Amino acid sequence: MITLYTAPSRWGLASVSPACMELETWLRIAELPYQTALATAQDLAQAPYGKIPFIEEAGQKWGDTALIIERFRQTQGVDLEAGLSQADRAIALAFRRLIKEHLYWGGIAIRYRDEENWQDYQNLVLTLVPSHWSKAQSVAFAEKFRQSILQQMTQQGLGRLSDADLYQLITADLQALSNFLADKPFFMGDRPTTLDATAYGHIGNFIEPPYSSPIVDFARQKTNLCDHYQRMSARFFADKETEQKASMLVTKLAQPLDSALAEEAGPIGLSMNEL
Repeated sequence: MITLYTAPSRWGLASVSPACMELETWLRIAELPYQTALATAQDLAQAPYGKIPFIEEAGQKWGDTALIIERFRQTQGVDLEAGLSQADRAIALAFRRLIKEHLYWGGIAIRYRDEENWQDYQNLVLTLVPSHWSKAQSVAFAEKFRQSILQQMTQQGLGRLSDADLYQLITADLQALSNFLADKPFFMGDRPTTLDATAYGHIGNFIEPPYSSPIVDFARQKTNLCDHYQRMSARFFADKETEQKASMLVTKLAQPLDSALAEEAGPIGLSMNEL
């Protein structure tokens, strides 16, 4: 059995982490049985590459969504791109890179850079800390976590931009996705591929959380992207109501965190492609 280590579900999303939601969606499209585990700081201390999502199968852990998908292609013979031409495979890969390496940071800005949104989102981050910590310790952890994420965004480059410039670049990504999807049911045609799983996880994390942002407003105005999100939800997560995991899953309860482990693995372990 595959165990998928993931981030919490909120707002009707399978996960507040776009990458976790992407991989879970891919597993469902591929019809591979799996169970989920809510990743703790202790899990992250042992995670490949120190981030989520990662999986455990047959006693071995595997990390990075793209590498996990490639591993299943090789070991399980699952190829969601089967039937696509080499040119179409290249286009799909390019759009996945656009989403994961560029558009992703627009979502980070909405949650971590906007002060009003952060005041709400930090409550989710605070669920990662040990219950015996004081409020002051917990808030300090959340702020350290926030600064580590914003530092990554600065190092990537987009964090150096003004809000207006960031809006221009991120909405161009959304417009390109909308233009390419057009009136097709899925990005590459009549059946879902890996690109659909990637887009679903990221677009959903723009349009479903209750956060205000000009970028969110723009995304919600792209009717075909919103319809794609609803289509994917109905087809692959119809058995999931609000924040309940589907009955096909066996959710492993998270173990209590040791405070030293949380300090060691917290904001550094939970880095890019996490929350």
